[in-house]
Amino acid sequence: LFPAYDEPELKATFVIGIDRPADYQPSLANTDIERREVLANGYIREIFYPTPRMSTYLVAFLISEFEAAASSLNGTNEFGIYTRPDAKNQSDYAFDFGRKVVDALSSYFGINYYSTNSHLRLDHVALVDFSAGAMENWGLIKYRESLLLYVPGQSTPYFKYRVAQIMAHETTHTWFGSLVTCHWWSNTWLNEGFANYFQDYITSFVDPSVGAGNQLVIGSVYSAYDADNSPTSPPITNNAVNSPSEISGHFGTITYQKAGSVIRMMHHLIQDEAFRYGLNYYLTLNSFNSGYPDKLYEGLHQGVQRYNTLSSYPNNNISDIMNSWISQAGHPVVNVTIDYSTEIVTLTQKRYYVNSSISSNETYKIPITYTTQRAPDFENTRPAFILEDQTLTFMIFNISREHSWVIFNLQETGLYRVNYDDHSWSIIISALKGNDSAIIHPLNRAKIINDLFALVYADEVPFSTLSSALDYLPLEPEYTGWFAALRGFSKIWHFYLGDNEVLPHVEHFILQHLESGISRLGYEERSTDSLEDQRNRMQILEFACKLEHTGCVERTVELFRALRQNGTEVAPSLRPVVYCTGLRHGSAEDYDFLWNRMVNTNLANEVWVIGDALGCTSDESRIRSYLVSMTVENSPIRTQDLTVPLASVLRAYGNLHIVMDSLKSNYTLWSSIYPSMDTVLNTVASALHTEADFNEFETFLSECTVCTEATKTSGRNALVQARAATAWANSHKADILKVIRSNSIMAAPSVIVMIIGLAILIFKEL
Repeated sequence: LFPAYDEPELKATFVIGIDRPADYQPSLANTDIERREVLANGYIREIFYPTPRMSTYLVAFLISEFEAAASSLNGTNEFGIYTRPDAKNQSDYAFDFGRKVVDALSSYFGINYYSTNSHLRLDHVALVDFSAGAMENWGLIKYRESLLLYVPGQSTPYFKYRVAQIMAHETTHTWFGSLVTCHWWSNTWLNEGFANYFQDYITSFVDPSVGAGNQLVIGSVYSAYDADNSPTSPPITNNAVNSPSEISGHFGTITYQKAGSVIRMMHHLIQDEAFRYGLNYYLTLNSFNSGYPDKLYEGLHQGVQRYNTLSSYPNNNISDIMNSWISQAGHPVVNVTIDYSTEIVTLTQKRYYVNSSISSNETYKIPITYTTQRAPDFENTRPAFILEDQTLTFMIFNISREHSWVIFNLQETGLYRVNYDDHSWSIIISALKGNDSAIIHPLNRAKIINDLFALVYADEVPFSTLSSALDYLPLEPEYTGWFAALRGFSKIWHFYLGDNEVLPHVEHFILQHLESGISRLGYEERSTDSLEDQRNRMQILEFACKLEHTGCVERTVELFRALRQNGTEVAPSLRPVVYCTGLRHGSAEDYDFLWNRMVNTNLANEVWVIGDALGCTSDESRIRSYLVSMTVENSPIRTQDLTVPLASVLRAYGNLHIVMDSLKSNYTLWSSIYPSMDTVLNTVASALHTEADFNEFETFLSECTVCTEATKTSGRNALVQARAATAWANSHKADILKVIRSNSIMAAPSVIVMIIGLAILIFKEL
């Protein structure tokens, strides 16, 4: 369209002119239309007002038949949602949330969105197929339909949260990305870290019903941990980013979720007034220019100075604290040892590695928060001190008499795991399983479980400690605690796929723990459900049905048959598990029914839900057909969703041979349609579990004459990870089996007690 240096620090103003067919809708661009001219050839020329001074990657325009599903004009403040004509009725939530979130962000940052340019628009466009997911072009933000359009009563609750989250993320980029842009992609966290943080932080105020506040932890923090646990994990600021492939590779979990988690940690450290003041200072001083880490730190320093919020932490400043997290790879685990006889607490930090044979000597400036059983306060997340050295000793008074618990990292506001000495773990786990477990904050209950799984994998604690802690689940009413447990269950279950000796015991162990959640939430939506209740029921039932829980399978198959035979619609929050289980226990005709439903629906997120379920079919011919369907012309599988069929099919270990056959036969075709074959090979490698699997995959890579060397290297790296997972599983299965068998023996008397208790209750009622 025009020659340009596509580098973020190079900025200009742009005047856009478009000639469009007269029967199309008016064009859209970053700014309002200044004038129109009717041309002699049946076209209309539209000239737009000059844009703000901005980077070239933010320029955007739209020539289409899309209509304004909703728009508002408040003086000169233009806001709209644009969709294809037959999706106009799906934009109400986006319109309502989008207006509220731009107002909330304008207020928080102290810079009104529309004040940056008198002709700036704010339009959100739902595109039929968009590989990027969403893109923050200034004034004209683009989305996949499934990430902008949500219909109550038809869309799953997950998509309500996702629409809010993504709209908040992209709107935040107006300030962090558009108004102030990272000078180079090595510091893309200055754009993406803030967008990642505020996507949930601001959403928690604009629409509390979607549970975004908890997602800050179980979404971003947990993802950051997983991406940051190996010696090859890069730092957030990565100066080795120069080539297009390196730039693309830098847009990942480290620069999004980890950076967002560090920003959240700093927010809690310096407190809200100083944080807001510092961000306003940074944004105001650098408007229409480039951002650098040092400029951000200077802004936060100004906030700290104004509100005196670091005075309790002598010899510490924002720059040093931030650099210990931004410029240094990894994250720490803090080991807590408590001598209850002397009330002396010793903290020791070290970098966390999932591979226990690796060690290094990094230290981080860690904001330490804690509370005690004697005076529990999980709401005060202002750190007591900063752990700067490898080891620190201090006293906590009045804990010796009753050996009361001490819990660190309140609400997981710090980016660090916590490991306690054996006695302290015993005290905490007893409290977790006791009558007062609700005193412990839901995010800390989740943290205990999530950390224990990670510490088991790193050989820091025995599986028996984790197993004991998991016995608290019957007391857990919250989505967050179950989320932590289920992601841990999923990983350990995945480790033992292909191991017929261990897998049945692991599945029985997991199902025992799921039973209480199923009993609490049931199989149907309730009028009293919150959105998080619905998501909790969904995650528990999905796993239970996958492991063939009898009640779950019977009820979901019943709901699927009622849908197919009688047209009785399934509640949106139950559709993923009903569709998948219905196909797994169904026929080829059931697959065809759901395929046709996908082809004919007008709702993009329903297309995604069905597409994700089609791989559950037990009919091998339909599985092969599904893998072929993504390669044909005019496929209902959109380009943006090409990995969905592959991931869906691979969720059943028994389908691995089908995928390997297709990969070998169709590699050239797949490489022509998939944006990245690295992603494909990584997905396949993650499904490998046995030596035979590994050998087949290695042979394929060695004999593949059309694979690039870079793709082969990526595939072999993924194979190394798969082998490591299986090696860990094999080396630990004796201990795990011992604990699981012991747990099963102990569970039987509990069931008898429950039955006797129920009989007594019934007798009393009579």
